[in-house]
Amino acid sequence: MSHSITLKSFAELGEALNIGDLNPDDDEAPAEEITRSGVLPNHSPDLTTLLADLESAGATLATIARRDEEARATALRDLERYDSLVAQQREAEEAQERASQVRREAETLNEEAFAEEARARAAEVVRIAVEAEIAAIDAAKHWEQEAEHVAAQLDLERLLAERRRQEEAEKAKAAAAEKARRLAGSLAQAQAALEAGRFEEANGLLGPLAKENPDNPEVSSLKTIIAQRELSVKVSIAEDVIWQARRVFRHDPAAAVACLEAVCVDGLPDELARQVFGEWARACSRLCRERGIAEPLRYAPEPGRGAVIGRKYPDEGYVVVSALGMWPEWQTGSPVGERHVRRARPLR
Repeated sequence: MSHSITLKSFAELGEALNIGDLNPDDDEAPAEEITRSGVLPNHSPDLTTLLADLESAGATLATIARRDEEARATALRDLERYDSLVAQQREAEEAQERASQVRREAETLNEEAFAEEARARAAEVVRIAVEAEIAAIDAAKHWEQEAEHVAAQLDLERLLAERRRQEEAEKAKAAAAEKARRLAGSLAQAQAALEAGRFEEANGLLGPLAKENPDNPEVSSLKTIIAQRELSVKVSIAEDVIWQARRVFRHDPAAAVACLEAVCVDGLPDELARQVFGEWARACSRLCRERGIAEPLRYAPEPGRGAVIGRKYPDEGYVVVSALGMWPEWQTGSPVGERHVRRARPLR
């Protein structure tokens, strides 16, 4: 008949399992029991006690981490004291070098001076310089000994590595703050340019931001808004131009062609682009009839883009009558190569 055991710690759990008494030859039977029941047979650990042990272990870990941080801060202060001692040692060594230089110069003057007074004063300087040199040497030795005493109590290599780590973390933090500042400023400028309708300027500001912050949702969102606003304006302009072209088409086809040529068809919805192209082709056809251009051709390498070409007389070469979305190569009046002429179709 099975019975339950209440465990109060991990140590008791180990004893209850008889880990030290396990026989490698007896692996098969316990494994079958565990497989059937899903738990160790005859042992039901007190989960409340286990969780309490874990909570206590977590609190202990937090205390250890806090004390370790305090120890780290104390050690780094000791490292600062060591740095100060080394700096004082270097200052004393520099003073000793300066005193030696002054002594040598004074000794030279004492030997070479012409006037007795100059030699006497130079000798006095030699005495002062020698005293300063000796004092500086003593000071340098004193600070060196002090630094060695402090260093003997410290793990210098580890402390220096820790300080470098903290300095690098501070630099990274400062760089992140500067990056965030630039991001906020550029986003504000781009937003202002967008509200003023300066889409090109807004996109120019967002270009570097997108490279530096490829996953930033604010940059992506603003780029989407700019594209939508830009498209909305382009659509509105194209619709207005179509209306104007239809209004002047019959009595002034040249004006209709000119205003349709100026439409930027890049990015326009397909249906609207086809409307622009159809109105443009219709106006070009009427313009060719007015100008006596017989059998004009339409060259359309891409949907919504093309050029109307023609020639005044049969023995002349083809030139561009009008072009839509083909700038700057296809300017009115420019000659057209035979390859493009062969690919053109009659303009109806």
